[in-house]
Amino acid sequence: MVKFIFGLLLLVILILLAVLFVKEDPGFVLVQYADFSLETSLAFGIVAVVGVGLLVQILLRILLFIWRTPRKLRARAARRRIERSRNLLNQGLIDLAEGRFSQSESKLMKLIDCAENPLLHYLAAARAAQQQGKYDERDNYLKSAHEARPDAEIAIAVTQAELQLASDQTERALATLTHLKTLAPKHDYVTKLLARVYYQIEEWPQLCELLPEVRKKNLYRPNRLEKIEARTYRGCLEDAALHSNDDLQKAWAKLPKTAQTNGELVMRYIELRGQDPSQNSAIEDIIVRSVNKQWDANLVDFYGQMAMQDGNAQLAHAEKWLNDYGSNHTLLLALGRICIRLKLWGKAQSYLEASVGASATPQNCQVLADLLNREELAAHDKACEYYRRGLELSLGAGSGGQLATRPGAD
Repeated sequence: MVKFIFGLLLLVILILLAVLFVKEDPGFVLVQYADFSLETSLAFGIVAVVGVGLLVQILLRILLFIWRTPRKLRARAARRRIERSRNLLNQGLIDLAEGRFSQSESKLMKLIDCAENPLLHYLAAARAAQQQGKYDERDNYLKSAHEARPDAEIAIAVTQAELQLASDQTERALATLTHLKTLAPKHDYVTKLLARVYYQIEEWPQLCELLPEVRKKNLYRPNRLEKIEARTYRGCLEDAALHSNDDLQKAWAKLPKTAQTNGELVMRYIELRGQDPSQNSAIEDIIVRSVNKQWDANLVDFYGQMAMQDGNAQLAHAEKWLNDYGSNHTLLLALGRICIRLKLWGKAQSYLEASVGASATPQNCQVLADLLNREELAAHDKACEYYRRGLELSLGAGSGGQLATRPGAD
């Protein structure tokens, strides 16, 4: 509008200047065509030409406006539909968050053809349908999302896997995630979801291969990851043991070094191998490496009951642990048992009495009583007292005062 007024003022000024210019000598303009002729002054001719020019411009503008009006109306209507679709998306997401799933689905799918980003509508509608148990509709929305945005295949497939897991469709989720893993092998969230599925369906060998990547990328909290690893490695060993002992040993060899020193896992591996005296040396190496790394009472107790070919080396390992971890009733009991096999009666008695003194249990009381009852020591009265204490402990009938009394002290 400002440009129009400015142009009009400029035109008026030019006309006035032209009139002033021709005021002294009006001149004339002659227009002739065939038998028709028109003669007028120069000033009028100028005004007439300018007027005709303005009229033509106005007519052209009117015609252009009429020509453009339908297109502008269509564009305005399209903008209104897009704006309405945007508002429906916002409201649909709010309804989804507030748990109004049916209303959310309806709003998200309304005016979907006018949506700026239909992918968001379809993905949110799939979640709303999932919450209503409408799995077929959910899958149709995801299919439509892929058709609308083929380049967003990973985002769509991740959503699909999440929804399948939420609806306990584990096998279908596994197929989706396996395909995703080929598309995006380094995608952290895909790896995490795939590990979760393997854990749920107990596919231990596959999860065992995936765990190094999971640990490297810190995809789980440390405590949770340790539990997953322990269960996975135990499952791998148990699966291998179903086939043969050779498969079991190969599965053990494939485990990470840190897993091979885990006390619970070592104990389970020993149980799966079975009691084969010819394998005691290999088992001893595993136990020694594990206990050297970290204390485990069950392993130490088992080690004390193993009859090794080189008992002196076994005793040396156990006495080293005594220096490393200090006096412990389990370790002292193990030392006592080893000394008994080596026929070191006095040393065995000292270790066993120290074990009972540290913490009396039915086991150390009985082993000490058996030792005292041997012909080499022949301390039958003291043996009977320890038998009694062990029985009281096993039955839970002993009092604190009685258990604290050392045999032979009265």
